Amino acid sequence: MCRRHSKPTPVRGIKTLQTVFTPTPGTNQLMTTGAPADPTTPPYSRRAAIIRMAPVLGIAFILAHFLRSAPAVIAPNLRTELGLTPGELSSLPAAIFLGAAIMQLPVGVFLDKFGPRRTMSGLFMLAAGGAIIFSQAHTIPMLALALFLIGCGAAPVFMGVMYLLSRWIARDRLATGTAISISVGGAGMLLSASPFAAAVESFGWRDSLLAVGVFSAGIAIALFLIIRDRPADSTTPTTTETLLQTVLGLRTVLADKRIYSFAAATAVSVGALVTIRNLWIGPYLNDVFALDIIARGHVIFVVSLAWLVSALAYGPLDRWFDTRRGVVTGGMLLYTATLVALAINSSPSVLVATVLLSAFALFAAMASPIFAHARSLFPETHTGRAFTAINVFTWSGVFVMQMATGAILDAFPVDELGRSPAIAYRTMFGALAVALLLALVMYRRVADVPPSSERDT
Repeated sequence: MCRRHSKPTPVRGIKTLQTVFTPTPGTNQLMTTGAPADPTTPPYSRRAAIIRMAPVLGIAFILAHFLRSAPAVIAPNLRTELGLTPGELSSLPAAIFLGAAIMQLPVGVFLDKFGPRRTMSGLFMLAAGGAIIFSQAHTIPMLALALFLIGCGAAPVFMGVMYLLSRWIARDRLATGTAISISVGGAGMLLSASPFAAAVESFGWRDSLLAVGVFSAGIAIALFLIIRDRPADSTTPTTTETLLQTVLGLRTVLADKRIYSFAAATAVSVGALVTIRNLWIGPYLNDVFALDIIARGHVIFVVSLAWLVSALAYGPLDRWFDTRRGVVTGGMLLYTATLVALAINSSPSVLVATVLLSAFALFAAMASPIFAHARSLFPETHTGRAFTAINVFTWSGVFVMQMATGAILDAFPVDELGRSPAIAYRTMFGALAVALLLALVMYRRVADVPPSSERDT
């Protein structure tokens, strides 16, 4: 039998982390092998292990967000430098999400078979290489290839963090832990706004991205050295599946129709956010309001900050209201309303546009309750595959939505400077609002799982 030790003295300044990352039963227990414990060895602390891993995971998450978000700031620069049409411009960042979509199912298999440590560190090196290649590329095919590698390499970061959370914290706190993790990663969106715009203005976008690529390579190495796949006091046995059995286990996940309801919700909700924030917000502010790169960076920073608040705010809502489906439903309705407001807005005011875009971002971060809802329906042995099965549709949805919105803007004539008219962007916002409502109808088919039913499990 394992003997429970006294609770460690709380560390000042991390009260929130201590509250959220409440260990599952078995925390702070010594693993025994029949031999007496060494009295000089301090008891194992799961909380201390989490705190050791948190910085490198946070930086990797920040970089993944940054690399996916940075094209929004430099999109007008790329359009001018390469003479791109709206459709061609949308195809570049879409390559990121094509790579992410293609890698999702393999990442699920890798996470379940090899663990997040090796999966995240190995693939994140691809993202670093993609950033370096992008910084040196001068043709559309090379730029697209570089962004494709970034998408492939960043693919396991979000799922890897979710996988680690499912092993390291209590189930009923998974949504809050996810929200905190996403909000930390959201700092990458902030860095890709005003700070990146300032760096581009001072050093150029090529040198700026080269530096980010080299730093990302260092983080990939740190992930391998620091991350641990599961707590040392975990009572859950390590998988004994062969690689073939792990791959075949995908059939069980994909045969569950509930997966597709979750996939619809994430594909459209994440797709709408990423399509606007990571692609069209820069051209929209440039074309409709004639903002330069610094002014665009400031607006994008405010919008990103609103999303960061959203990520934190959604986290505890499922426990407060004891419903996950209800939180997602309410959030998606408000999210849709902001897109409708953007679609009918004809004001020339930058302030009005900034407020509406910020409101849009404020309701956008619904990934935490959606994935917590999905996690409650699948066993731990299939967690990686369930998450990535949903995510393959998510990133495929982002890819399709970016290409589709590019086609919408292409349907409207541009001026002599290549700028699309305001009505083109308003039409795009309206189309995204309709897509969100359809996705909500599909999501509502899944039964709710109240967090209260999972406490102490």
